Amino acid sequence: MECDTYHCENCRFIFKAEQAYVSSEQELKQYNHHNNSFESPGYVEMFQAFIDRCITPYRADIETVLEFGSGPGPVLSKLLSNEGYSVECYDKYFSPEPVYEGKQYDLITATEVIEHIDDPLKIMHFFYDHLKPGGYLALMTQFHSDSPEKYLKWWYRGDPTHICFFRPETFTVIGEKTGFTLLDADDKKLLLLQVTK
Repeated sequence: MECDTYHCENCRFIFKAEQAYVSSEQELKQYNHHNNSFESPGYVEMFQAFIDRCITPYRADIETVLEFGSGPGPVLSKLLSNEGYSVECYDKYFSPEPVYEGKQYDLITATEVIEHIDDPLKIMHFFYDHLKPGGYLALMTQFHSDSPEKYLKWWYRGDPTHICFFRPETFTVIGEKTGFTLLDADDKKLLLLQVTK
């Protein structure tokens, strides 16, 4: 579905107009097509690379973890549990109990989640509220190219449930507004932020 798209030249945030948003029923249907399980070696390898880059270097500071947006098969939480972390899961559809209420964690992970959120600032404030001072936020979301031609051909924007697109620079600006500092980012999809205010 083609729709109006907006691009912030300052922070390089791209977002689709509200007319493109899908219903919760359509969103769940899309998620149910995903093959997100231990039977998918590529999926497991993706999460292991995420752990190796964004979590393992800081493991001395991390005991408790909230996996936000765990999906139908919480592969990441099982991998983290196997490494000795205490992990709780929340997912809007598949683990809807608000286990995070009244709690703060050493780490929150949100992998392939934030591109679905219509108010990134609001969810970043949520993450801040549920992290301990100095806590970590590890994110995975595909970074867009600044090229309009590449954006129009980009497979990631074709998912109807994806409404927001980011660059690492976006999170530098968002972090300044929400109490985070960007600690690390690769050139494709991985980010690590820390509570610093």
